Amino acid sequence: MAVDRGNPRVANLYSFYHPAVLKLIKLIVDAGHRKGIWVGMCGEMAGDPVFTRLLLGLGLREFSMEASSLPGIKQRILESRINELENFSLQTLDCLDKASLRRMVDQLNHTLEKPA
Repeated sequence: MAVDRGNPRVANLYSFYHPAVLKLIKLIVDAGHRKGIWVGMCGEMAGDPVFTRLLLGLGLREFSMEASSLPGIKQRILESRINELENFSLQTLDCLDKASLRRMVDQLNHTLEKPA
């Protein structure tokens, strides 16, 4: 899937919630880990706290983003339990459409917070 976000005719197709994007991320992370290769993410998705828990659950441990995003991402990581994220994130790989993936990400962000 390739979308030119600068082209108004196809920009609406761009989405972090596309199941193919999520599956590709998981394939890359797993392949890197099997070969002992560092895998990290740089860019908008890495700096979006909505996706932090999902990405942690998929095995990412290194994120690169704008400095202004760091406090929110750090807080989200500190509030998370990796073992629960891994189990839940694997379930998201079964999503077949953007809407169901969005619902699961919302659920992930609201149900798996560290107790106070």
